Parts: sequence; structure tokens; C-alpha cells
Amino acid sequence: MKDQGSCYEILLNYHCNAACSFCSQGNFDKSLNAPFELIAKEIYLAKKNGFTRLGFSGGEPTADKNILKAVKLAKSVGFKFIRIQTNGIRLKDYSFCRSLAKAGLTFCKFSFTNDDAVLHDSLTGVLGSWASAFKGLENMKRLKVRLGNNIVINRYNYNRLKDIIEYFLKKGISNFVVIYPIYTGSMSKNAAKLGVSLPDCAPYFMQALRFMSSIDMAGEILFLNVPPCFLPGYESNAIGGDKFNTLVADPGGAVTDLDKSADLNKKKGKPCKKCFLKSKCPGVDAGYLKVFGWKGFKPALKREKNKIKGESVYYTDNERCMIEILKKKGPSTTSEILKESQKMAICKDCSDGNSVIAAGEKLIRKKIAAKEFKKGVYIWRLTGKYDAFES
Repeated sequence: MKDQGSCYEILLNYHCNAACSFCSQGNFDKSLNAPFELIAKEIYLAKKNGFTRLGFSGGEPTADKNILKAVKLAKSVGFKFIRIQTNGIRLKDYSFCRSLAKAGLTFCKFSFTNDDAVLHDSLTGVLGSWASAFKGLENMKRLKVRLGNNIVINRYNYNRLKDIIEYFLKKGISNFVVIYPIYTGSMSKNAAKLGVSLPDCAPYFMQALRFMSSIDMAGEILFLNVPPCFLPGYESNAIGGDKFNTLVADPGGAVTDLDKSADLNKKKGKPCKKCFLKSKCPGVDAGYLKVFGWKGFKPALKREKNKIKGESVYYTDNERCMIEILKKKGPSTTSEILKESQKMAICKDCSDGNSVIAAGEKLIRKKIAAKEFKKGVYIWRLTGKYDAFES
């Protein structure tokens, strides 16, 4: 059996209905689309091998004619966590969103680069793409599908990262992956226009992390392609220090194990020799080094402590899930909530009662929930009427 968080990612295509100037797949074969027979084979294989999560991406998965059939099949074979990673353009159509949710979609991860529609559209190359995606966000929120957002860092957003995150928190997205770009494809061609060095980005990464800590949501933001030395006190928020537990199947049928391939193009330099993170950090992408070199890199000599703590006014996915269950079922025990959560699209990552208790305690601090100890178990209830999906 795979780990609880193991993921099988299926790239349905390399075709896309946008032309993002930062896309790392800019020179891939856009005509390559996986036939449904291959998609089905990968879904069955993922289930047989014990993967607990299934993802569909591309290219652009919503632009693939097989997306609804693929999601429906994934649900029918028993996957309870089914995600798409999307630019959101096609999701402006509510009926399409409803069909995805009905088919079995549980998690929709968007790709908003900015809270500024004009800047976002200029990067995607599609006029109105931000507005379409934002309508899609509202549609998915209405359908109570779990929401996330990938933010690809570039010259037009790096110094506003905290503000962008705060904006989308208010719109109902509660978890974020900040992606520092790989300098291949279109991003390589546009490096001079869009690229920002890691040392220049670092203060704004830290500002975003401190903000998330101040609202007790530091665990809801991760950084991809960012060496942990740029995140002092938040080293664990850098993706790559631990196993990915992810296989990726491309549209041609080739399967890649990220734990074996993700670090192949990374290098270590002189600053890494004295860094206390050198045993866990894989280094820096070679494409980055061709553009910026090692300027500004400094070894992390000791682990910094994160001393910022606060309370959140925003809901995490687990909190949203718990609110919806208590609204539906009324006062419930921890085990009853855990069992009911497996039927909810909002959240599929509760593996034991600790996740329920943690969410419940946060709701108590928000004065939204209360608990009572009866006959050896905690009984949770709401203290009023609340909408977990209100902005």
C-alpha cells in the first residue's frame, strides 16, 4: 500500500487554450493527446498499485475531450481524491463545472498569477482569462469543491506575493503552492523579461510566510523549486526535502517517478558546502544557474526558529469540511465526523481523528464551534449558522 499522500499524475495532453509566457512546456508537442484507452489503463494501474490520490493535468486538462470520462472512471474505481490542475478558462461555464463535480472531481487547483486581471491576461496571452478563471473559482466554490492555487513567480508578481495570497484567501482559496519557474520552454525565452533571482524574491517569500503564520496557516503554503536556505525558519515549507511519492504519466505513456527524476538537473555549489541543509537539499536547478549564477546565495548555518503565531479569520479545507458536516448532521462525535468526511468533496486528507480534533479546536477558537465530553467521547457542534464558503 502506498503512503496516504501518494499521487498518480496523468498528463492528458500538451495542448493548451492559453499561451503563457512562463510555461516550461513551451516547446512540447502540442498535438500529443493521450487516447482514452491509455488514460483508462493508467487509472486502473494507479488504483492497482495503491495510489490514494489521482491528478489530471497537461497542457490543460479541461481542454481535453476525455476529461469528464476520465474523472468519472477514476471515481468508479474507488479514488476519493481526484484533482485537476487548470488555468480555469473553461470553468467559466457552470454546467461544465457541475459535470466535473458530478463525475467525481474533489479538488480544483487554479493558476492565478495575480489579483490584477490585466497583468494576468498579459502573461497567459488570452484576453479575459482572469475573468473566466475567477468565474470558475466562484462556480467551484458554489459546488463545494476543494480549491487551491499555484502562483508562478515572475517579475510582475514576486513583490506582491503576500497581497495576492491575502486576496485569494478572501475569495475562498485556503492553500497555495508558490512555484519558482524552471528556465525551460517559454520561460527560457522570456527570462530577461520575466525572470527574478531567488535572492531578490526571498524577502517577499518570507513576508508571505510570516503573514500565513500570523493567521495560523503556515501549513497551507508550500514552495516549489525554492532551496530551503531562502526560507529560514520555514525550511519544511520547501517542497523536495521529503519524498514526492508521485508518479507522472505523460500523454505518450511514459511514466516518471519524481523521486528519481526531480533532482537530476540540480547542482550544488560552493555556498552549499557549509550549509546545514546540504544532506536534504538537492541543490539548484541548472537552468537557473545559467541565467543568474550563484550570486546572492549564502549557506544556512543553523535552523532558525519561527516565533510568529496567530489566529486565523480564514477557514482551512478541513474546517470547511467540518462546518458542512455539522450543518448537515448536527452534533457529532469525532469518529462520526471522520466517517462523514470521506463522502465530502471538500476535503479528503483526514486519515485519523487528529485532523478532526485540530480543525475543531480552530473552530472553537473562532467561536464557531463547541465540544462536550460525554460517555468517553467528544461531541462537536456549531454555535450558530455559518457558511464555510462565504467570501
